[in-house]
Amino acid sequence: MTKTTALCLLPFLAALTLGGAGQAQTTTAPPRVVLGTTQQDGVVAKLGETFTLGKASPLNFTLLSADYSVGRVVIGNTVYFPKVGEKLLVLHYTVHNPQSRDVRYYWPDLTFTAVDAQDRNYPFAQAVAREGTSERLELNLKPAQKVQVMTVIRVPAAGVVPKLMVAREAALLRYDLRGQVRKLAAGLADPADASGATPLAQLPATMNAFRSLERFDVRLDEVKFTNDMLGGKAPPAGQRYLSATFTLRSMEPRGSRYAWSDFKPVLKDADGERVEYNQMLLKASRDEKAVGTLEAGEEVRVRFYFALPANVNAQSLSLTDGAGRPLLFDISSAR
Repeated sequence: MTKTTALCLLPFLAALTLGGAGQAQTTTAPPRVVLGTTQQDGVVAKLGETFTLGKASPLNFTLLSADYSVGRVVIGNTVYFPKVGEKLLVLHYTVHNPQSRDVRYYWPDLTFTAVDAQDRNYPFAQAVAREGTSERLELNLKPAQKVQVMTVIRVPAAGVVPKLMVAREAALLRYDLRGQVRKLAAGLADPADASGATPLAQLPATMNAFRSLERFDVRLDEVKFTNDMLGGKAPPAGQRYLSATFTLRSMEPRGSRYAWSDFKPVLKDADGERVEYNQMLLKASRDEKAVGTLEAGEEVRVRFYFALPANVNAQSLSLTDGAGRPLLFDISSAR
């Protein structure tokens, strides 16, 4: 037998060995196991329904309501404020002690997870507050005692959040939030989204009224053109300054530092062109740099200013103090 013939017979001989009598033996592959593909069991829940969660140490839980927000939420010493691509899902609920002994309740005792339309999960802030306050909540519930609580979840800005999961020990509640969450306040929602769940990229604001940024409440008090010296310099030839005076109110529990670098003002002129910030922040009534620290609730008046061609008016001024949505002021009437 030639070497080539022997090689050709090898598969045939192997079949005889495995199956006997010239019959190839067929084998069945073991079943393929993929972990994590089975959805965790849970109870379908609705707002207003009460559930007992947990066996070792049960608590009664009722989700009362939920709303979307682009505002500031303070819990303890922490400020929760949505970035441009975010909004807050604010949850309001009660916790009730059904046991005959005291039970501690604080943030880890219930977990909240929002799920968006692409099935991406967003955990809650790992902080809870007593409803109606900014007080971080941690207490021992007496038998039959009930407390109202709130917490927040950062979620995507666009569209509704369809699902919410609430868990304690091995118990899991699943909420369908579609049509159940309070819409954004009038004037804050993008009219292109009929659900009222998508905020505008810039939030319209008016003069003489406080509005919220991340660390400050701000009020635009005055906008005017001037040829006065500002920042120690007269306006360049053929130009004039636009001066915008704001009142800043510190809203951080531990107080706030303020300087030019804490703000991002953007001016657009009547032609729609953007005027870059000159990185100057002045005192409201003096041509001096404004910088300092405010206690919680304390106020200070400051000025931003920009150089514009003498024959060009202003259109709008936006202001933010971080990564959040800017407030947008119409200043086209400034003269």
